Amino acid sequence: MHLTRRFAGMLPATAVLLFTQTVRAEQPLNGIYVATAYSQSGTTAAGLQTHRHIVAADPAILPAGSRIKIKHAGRYSGEYVVADTGLKIEGRKLDIFMPSTAVCKKFGVKRVRVKVIELGDGTHQAAKEADHAVKADVAEDLAKKAVGNAATEDDWKAKGTSTDKTSTKPKDSSTPASSTNTGTNPPATHPPS
Repeated sequence: MHLTRRFAGMLPATAVLLFTQTVRAEQPLNGIYVATAYSQSGTTAAGLQTHRHIVAADPAILPAGSRIKIKHAGRYSGEYVVADTGLKIEGRKLDIFMPSTAVCKKFGVKRVRVKVIELGDGTHQAAKEADHAVKADVAEDLAKKAVGNAATEDDWKAKGTSTDKTSTKPKDSSTPASSTNTGTNPPATHPPS
């Protein structure tokens, strides 16, 4: 896996692609990953603005444009698009975008379960298409009042409702909707976590 990063400029593109595919074939994609969080707003490695449902992953394992479902991440369990990378995001590690440093610290480090919905091809176009698909799935969950699928608890909070884990319907909440990234911050490179 380190071969791809260190020698990518020296090897023909087909050799790098073949090596990356070999690494991917050796590891099952679904399963346990270690998740952390980051809050630096800006443009991701795949050219998207950071927002809820963006995750950074090792492109040798989960290339840009991959759609994944994350479980056991508490209120952040839901559907995500792989649209970013990070210096310390190698192997089965994920970095979930969150709106603030305080929220990231509270999230900490968690062992999460990942199910790959669709494997991306590493292109900006794949990330853009996957982002649209994730947003559509989240909107559908919110419209159906479904809990525990694509939409996270933060999606319900942003909508002005909260989830009741014993029901599939949201209940009223007096908590104001959370703010979202407006994309007004300058482009930023994903920080190491």
